[in-house]
Amino acid sequence: MFLFDIPIHKFIIHFPIALTIIALIYDSWALYARRPELHRTGYGLILWAAVGAFAAAGTGLQLAEMVRIDKAAVTGHAGFGITATMVIAALAGVRYSAHAQEKKGYPVWWLIVEAAAAGLIAATAITGHRL
Repeated sequence: MFLFDIPIHKFIIHFPIALTIIALIYDSWALYARRPELHRTGYGLILWAAVGAFAAAGTGLQLAEMVRIDKAAVTGHAGFGITATMVIAALAGVRYSAHAQEKKGYPVWWLIVEAAAAGLIAATAITGHRL
């Protein structure tokens, strides 16, 4: 799928990258500065990052099928992208569930998973840049 002869994937990919990294920054800042109200911003950002990651992964797989790029080059990028999407979606789901149940507090393991997701999405961006 193209828009103005540019693959839609290239328009979408920047959202999950930026949103995941900014969510990590907000949640880290909230823990460091002991300002729990900042977790609310991180929560919203990671939800939208999950939506963007699903869109980016879907359009990326579609683009890989449409454009004949070397499959070996796409495999690493797609692997990182799909893994990052699953991690971001799982984290968004857990945070949504805790928010819906009105649970207070922010478990530190969420920050660790969020950092892993940011690392995976950075690896996806780096391997995609080479394509």
